[in-house]
Amino acid sequence: MTTPIPQPSSCNCAINRLLSTNDTFIFITGSQKQSDASAGKSYVAYNIRLGNIETKHRYSEFESLCKSFTKLHPTVIVPPIPEKHSIVDYAALQTRVKDDLPMVEKRKRMLQTFLNRVAKHPVLGHDHVFHRFLESGVPWSDVLHSPPLSVLPKNPLQMTYSNETAATHGMTNTVLASHLVPVPSAAYLLKNPDQKFEESEQFTYRVANYMNNHLEKSQRKVIRRLGELANDYAELGAVYNGFSLNEEGEVANAIEKIGQAVDASYSNTGEMVTMLEGDFAEPIQEYAQFAQTIKQVLKFRHMKHAQVEMIEESLHNKKESLAMLTEMEGESRRLEEAMARENTIGQNAVDIDELNNGMVDADGNAIAHPSSTVYDNPYAADHSHHDQQQQHDTISPTSTTTSTSNTNLSSPMRRRSRHAWSGPMQMVNAVGHTLQGLIDVDPVATRRNQIGKTKDAIAVLEEALEITRNDLTGISRDVQADLDRFQQEKIRDLKEMLIAYAKAHIRYCQQNLESWQEVRNEINQIPDQI
Repeated sequence: MTTPIPQPSSCNCAINRLLSTNDTFIFITGSQKQSDASAGKSYVAYNIRLGNIETKHRYSEFESLCKSFTKLHPTVIVPPIPEKHSIVDYAALQTRVKDDLPMVEKRKRMLQTFLNRVAKHPVLGHDHVFHRFLESGVPWSDVLHSPPLSVLPKNPLQMTYSNETAATHGMTNTVLASHLVPVPSAAYLLKNPDQKFEESEQFTYRVANYMNNHLEKSQRKVIRRLGELANDYAELGAVYNGFSLNEEGEVANAIEKIGQAVDASYSNTGEMVTMLEGDFAEPIQEYAQFAQTIKQVLKFRHMKHAQVEMIEESLHNKKESLAMLTEMEGESRRLEEAMARENTIGQNAVDIDELNNGMVDADGNAIAHPSSTVYDNPYAADHSHHDQQQQHDTISPTSTTTSTSNTNLSSPMRRRSRHAWSGPMQMVNAVGHTLQGLIDVDPVATRRNQIGKTKDAIAVLEEALEITRNDLTGISRDVQADLDRFQQEKIRDLKEMLIAYAKAHIRYCQQNLESWQEVRNEINQIPDQI
């Protein structure tokens, strides 16, 4: 079942209303050579007529219109325009290619076909850019430098193209333009490709290869040989006409009739070559170019699918990173709580040795000693305490013990100093913490900042994933609908091409038959005996 192509909202200009009628046809009525004063060059301008509207455009502007359609509607199979001359053609033609009349006539026919294909397309025919191209008195450069062409992003994946959402169709999406959204490369291999589009791509490659390397090449060879045959007929007809002058009577008339039949064969062959070129060879060439256009459309859908998969992978990695950071944050909080409980217990504890030595009373309050005082020094320690507890330990914090009089040491400061530097491991931990501070001033704040950034990135990627998934669904539907439309159009065109091919040969044979029947009648008038 063919999926209908949703038509975008179109303008209500005069050209759009004119194109909406069924019997409208766009003509290229002629061509004329014009000069570009600013560039100092000449070019061929093609006269376009739509109803009572007439305008002129050069080949490069047709080419620009075709490229603009590809950028504005990457899901649409844009009709091709005739190819430029190759470098070999330019080298072979010593005269200016712009003055090559057969080439100009061929371009007129194919450009006219291009315009009418665009006009009949359900999407391109309603595009106001096309209407402005047909509008009289509108410079094409002004169209290129005005919306929507002037606001197109460099990366087409930053836009939404599905015709399902008319509000955002062909508009740049700020989420997709974020640096957090990955951009796939053309060489990306899909992990979960759509088999239907994979088959369409393979079929298109086969058709393009067959048309380019077999059908079109063979048809060009046949037409070239028919053209050479026509030239040979022209030369042979002149020979027979000259030969008839050497004879008399019925023999001379018969030879002259043969010359006339050969001349007719020359004319008929030339007419058949022209018909085959216009009605068969050029459509074959056009459909060979169509295959390249379909490749581009399928490639764009491939890139959009790749973008979805890369966003999914990036989102998965961000969620794993967030889970790891959250786990680290939880471990850090539990460690802080455990250390806080340990500090509380340590501050409320009473040293038994100090109690026995009379340094503190039963309530844990320090008792002033008249003969010795420990200064409020973070590196100070009680030597009597270390003599009893760690006589074998030769490594101790730097301490200073000085005898003074009338000095009272507050118990909280005393307990804090002893608890902070009561052993060598606390010293090592303090040095490690200092080094860590040189590397990371606040690792906790850094980790929490990373958690916040990761959450923000996840939010952006989740929104981008939803947008691209919806866009991919719509793009797939639009591409499939245009492929179905193209297939139906191709079948109709192939039928017309084959009928035209057969009619050209039938007409050629009928005309030659009539000419040679007249020759036979003339020859029959020659008496058997003179």
